[in-house]
Amino acid sequence: MFAQTGETALSNQRRKMKFHRFIVCESAALGALLALAIVGLSFQPTNAAVAWIINISSIASAVTAALIPIIFYALTPTLPEIER
Repeated sequence: MFAQTGETALSNQRRKMKFHRFIVCESAALGALLALAIVGLSFQPTNAAVAWIINISSIASAVTAALIPIIFYALTPTLPEIER
């Protein structure tokens, strides 16, 4: 019974750490997306290369923000606990 409690506590701790890492990564991606969107909308560069870099970076950060939940929860599923 003690071993089951330890396994459950370890499982809960891993789940919390995974969720914490997910929140940190998603916040960073959304922060970058928000910053790039503000720069892209408020700053109209005359240089075409700078505008291109801002646009590509915005698209890349949006794709990253969309892929983070898939990477965290679809590719690494949490296995159910074994009931005894």
